[in-house]
Amino acid sequence: MLNNRSKSVIFILTSAILIGLLVYQIMSHSRENAAADGIVNFKLVSVDGKEFSLSDFRGKKVLLNFFATWCPPCRAEIPDFERFHRENKDVVLIGINIQEDKATVEEFLSLMGVTYPVLLDRDGKVSAQFGIEGIPTTFLIDENGKIVAKNVGMMTYEQLKKFAGK
Repeated sequence: MLNNRSKSVIFILTSAILIGLLVYQIMSHSRENAAADGIVNFKLVSVDGKEFSLSDFRGKKVLLNFFATWCPPCRAEIPDFERFHRENKDVVLIGINIQEDKATVEEFLSLMGVTYPVLLDRDGKVSAQFGIEGIPTTFLIDENGKIVAKNVGMMTYEQLKKFAGK
C-alpha cells in the first residue's frame, strides 16, 4: 500500500504529464490553424541575398515548394517546377530550402538551371510553421494569402498545373 507522500508524488507527476500533453495539443492545434487559415507569414533571405515575405505576394497565387538538395524526389521534380515557372508567370513560384548552407544550395540551383526565387530556411522555423513532415511539400496560397492546397511528395508538370488550377 502507498503512503501519502508516494500518492502525492504520483499525483504531481501525472498532473504534470497531463498538463504537458494539453499544452502540446494547444500549440500544435494553433500552428495547424494558422497554416490552414493562411495567416502564417515569414521573412526569409533568398540565395541571392534578397529578403522575401509571404505578404509581399498578396494579390497573386503563390506556390511554395519546400525541398532539400539531397532529396531524390525533390531533385526529380525541379525541372518540372522550372518549366512551370517559365510558362506560368501569373503564379509566383518560390522554393524554400530546408536547413542547408548557401553554397550547397547555390551550386545545386546552378546545376539544375533554377531561375525562380529560392529562400533559405536555415534554422527550420518556417518549415515548422508550415508543419513540414516530409519533402518535397508544396503549398498553393491564394490571392488573399490563404493556404488552399497542400501536396506532400513529388509532382510532375501536369500535376503541378492541375494543382495550381491551370
